Amino acid sequence: MQQELRAAVERAIHAYVADTYGLTGRVSTVVKGANWTFVVRDGAQDRAFVRLYRTWGRSAADVASEMAVLRALQSTPALDASRPLIDHEGRSFSTFELPDRTRRLLGVFAPAAGRELAATPADWYRAGVALSDLHRQTRLTKLAPSRELLSEARDKETLAMIAERSPRLADDISKSLSLLLGAGASQSIGPTGLCHGDVRPMNMRVQDERVTFFDFDDCGRGPQWLDVAAMVLWLELTADDHVGALWKAFLTGYGVDENESFVYFVCRMVAGHQLRILRFLFDYCELDGALWADVLTQAKTTVSKAAHRQLRAFVS
Repeated sequence: MQQELRAAVERAIHAYVADTYGLTGRVSTVVKGANWTFVVRDGAQDRAFVRLYRTWGRSAADVASEMAVLRALQSTPALDASRPLIDHEGRSFSTFELPDRTRRLLGVFAPAAGRELAATPADWYRAGVALSDLHRQTRLTKLAPSRELLSEARDKETLAMIAERSPRLADDISKSLSLLLGAGASQSIGPTGLCHGDVRPMNMRVQDERVTFFDFDDCGRGPQWLDVAAMVLWLELTADDHVGALWKAFLTGYGVDENESFVYFVCRMVAGHQLRILRFLFDYCELDGALWADVLTQAKTTVSKAAHRQLRAFVS
């Protein structure tokens, strides 16, 4: 049944983008998660990516703000972004009716040129420069979705959700958060403005010296070192043996010194980003009991390491 639904939706997307955008090519699913992503491919060439936005938690106003950010973002020698394509009616997104009569917001994006970010200091330096160029475009802040990327009240709700599955793990995470706050990590430092919201190697492509970011679905306003912390979290979970070299190259590209106050604050941002990821899983994903246990245990370990400044980026 799921395969039949997927095939029916892919056929409907094929017809819709051909009629509305003039795009032809084979349509296939890339990711079927909370957001459903498709690629339009002509032979070996990717012509566009189509996103069906999740059915709740993402308003038309949010999507309009995301598109406004992407259209206004200024390319630099180090930075670009996957831009929304404009349909025949001049829209950057529209409402699409699936074969089962449900309706979802739909956006179509140009492919990001280049290759995947490699685990090399050179590529991580490029990523740092690109992120710095993004964060310096202060005019984008007023265009960003007006969502709270970090919220103490939301963190408490997430901890309550964790406690429903494991009171012990919720208590451990809460104690680590208290340790961070007690050490002064709650003091906000660094720039505030537009955040990408999900910075990680999988959301970047590299071509020559330029990094193209995509998947701005979680963008918003907040402490921009949250994006820096997202890369620390990714390094924590990677199997790469050269974490220290990658992190130093990224920081050099971004242009910030690793002093004590920076480390404490970024550790707090790592914990906050970890809770954001858990909340997304609670809100939009269905995991079995064993997988939930693994995910929550790993999150507890990560937040504990952040509280004790033992994250691999800072000790490698």
